Amino acid sequence: MKPISRREFISKILNTGVGLSLWPLVSACSDVAGNRSFHKKIVILGIDGLDPDLLRGFIGEGVMPNFQRLMGHGSFSRMQSSIPPQSPVAWSDFTVGASATVHGIYDFIHRDPKTMIPYFSTSQVLESKHSIGIGDWKIPLSSGKVKLLREGKAFWEYLEEAEIPATIYKMPGNFPVASRRANCVSGMGTPDILGSYGTFSFYTTAPTLKYKEVTGGRIFPVAIRENKIVSELIGPVNSLKKEQSNIKLPFLVWIDPQNNVAKIQIQNCELMLTPGEWSDWIQLSFDYLPHVKSTKGICKIFLKQIRPEFEMYISPINIDPTEQALPVTSPTSYGKEIVQKIGLFGTKGLPADTKALSYGVLSDEQYLQLSQQILDENKKALQFEMDRLQSRSGGVLFFYFSNIDQDSHMFWRAIDKKHPQYSSTMMGRHADVIRDLYVEMDRVLGDVYQTFDLRDDRFRLIVMSDHGFAPFYRCFNLNTWLLRNGYISLSHGGSEDDTTFFQNVDWSKSKAYGLGINALYLNIRGRERYGIVSDQDGPQLLMKLRKELLDLKDPVTGANAISRVWLGKDLFHRGDDKVPDMIIGWNRGFRSSWETILGGFPPDVFVDNDDKWSGDHCIDPMLVPAVLLSNKKITLQYPSLHDVTATILAECNIPIPGYMTGKPLYLI
Repeated sequence: MKPISRREFISKILNTGVGLSLWPLVSACSDVAGNRSFHKKIVILGIDGLDPDLLRGFIGEGVMPNFQRLMGHGSFSRMQSSIPPQSPVAWSDFTVGASATVHGIYDFIHRDPKTMIPYFSTSQVLESKHSIGIGDWKIPLSSGKVKLLREGKAFWEYLEEAEIPATIYKMPGNFPVASRRANCVSGMGTPDILGSYGTFSFYTTAPTLKYKEVTGGRIFPVAIRENKIVSELIGPVNSLKKEQSNIKLPFLVWIDPQNNVAKIQIQNCELMLTPGEWSDWIQLSFDYLPHVKSTKGICKIFLKQIRPEFEMYISPINIDPTEQALPVTSPTSYGKEIVQKIGLFGTKGLPADTKALSYGVLSDEQYLQLSQQILDENKKALQFEMDRLQSRSGGVLFFYFSNIDQDSHMFWRAIDKKHPQYSSTMMGRHADVIRDLYVEMDRVLGDVYQTFDLRDDRFRLIVMSDHGFAPFYRCFNLNTWLLRNGYISLSHGGSEDDTTFFQNVDWSKSKAYGLGINALYLNIRGRERYGIVSDQDGPQLLMKLRKELLDLKDPVTGANAISRVWLGKDLFHRGDDKVPDMIIGWNRGFRSSWETILGGFPPDVFVDNDDKWSGDHCIDPMLVPAVLLSNKKITLQYPSLHDVTATILAECNIPIPGYMTGKPLYLI
């Protein structure tokens, strides 16, 4: 099954232009001493995707002594994830101490029922509403706006009110960042400078790759003439130009005819790279109006090979933390402070380039090199923040790690013989990738022990994940199933090949549709743009769909594809139009296809997952519980994400608000 090419429309959802019509955003800088009466030091390590079964197994092997020490000194527990167990949903649960009933994030993808246009669920970039035309230019009269779509009050806002120093480093779903006193770095949901979740550039003379269509990146054919390559790096759309063209940065590559080395020149940067070598972060400037307005970005260059074919990868262009086109730190001066201490750091919300690996632009080894760079960068930042907290009388530090999640997605195929992408060669080369990442996290925990005293009654350490992990063997094409069973109709003459993003759907004859990873919606009259299902008929239709989906078996494996189903109105007590009518809890080994997520209709209902994205967690949350460890004994039975939030407030002597559903993990 080949990934659909038009999935790249995701990048266009945010492509109203990161920093395009947004004049430089400045947040107030505050260097506060904090509450002098608060003498606790609380560290929360958020390790995305840390799985309880894998963790116990590696501890049993004796390779994770620091986790074993924490379990012995305090507690280990499985923890309830969110419904559904998607990262933006789960971390939002933790952020506000309650479910989507409060924060309003249900999936990676939401849709506007009035237009049927999908959008990213956590943030929105809006251009200036007013502008004037001068020749070829369109000059905005006011700044644009970046809107955080997560609702509710984040726990660190309560800390700010109590004047307790807090640092929130890369909390998923926290973009744009805006804080009064806390130091914040934005996390998952932060776009690159193009406005996408990450768009790489790949330049090659290789004929087999020249015209390959990919999502999450662009392939540029190049030619070598007199040992020189001339090409361009595509930047953001210039919204000040009436034709809305992309800003392009020309660059040159000189290839040494005798030696295996190349010199790359782009703007004021000159690099000498050999094949297999990565550059550090380099800073670039994209000018909208010469000498008036520009946007700064950072990227890395990887020279894959020079001969027999030239291949060069340029990472997605991240927002420069020292000159921010959009707010990735709060205050903005905090970004410069981090750079002074550890150097330039990546700001894109999903830092690993999984698409480059899926399409073979980066090999397994090259992807893992980049993954290690991401981890090393974060370890430096963590040490910087721990040293800061240690120098204070008290405070709270939340620090997030993405590596286990993203690399478990990509390398589950190396540990699971049942996976369609498994091979003995893969196992021989990469069987220990996930294990090694867990060991790296154990070393991180060891760094915490070197900085703080685990036995100090005024020190609290919490290690948590948002969900566990599972294999992703089989793709279920929900919209194809709805089509085959009469719930969706295509327009007369419409082809299933043209139905990505619901093209050629006859809404006047369609009752339900799937969008996102776990969501199903009814085509409700008065809510959807072309709705036909009445409020009276909706409940009966949902019950019918629920029964049929729960009874559905994979004809190849004989297993049920779906484990559990929830009705949105019963699960989330909200009256807004964003709430899915049904949340689908996939069974272990199954998940909605990439095409389903964006309204596609592949030919078959069930297909093997032949993508390197081989592990997943967006299934029944009971099948992928999260992890919780603490240096204090946990007395609460089967805790939830909400309970961790309540515990943080209780430790800080802050009353737990009534809307929060959690309870302290232990007696405080």
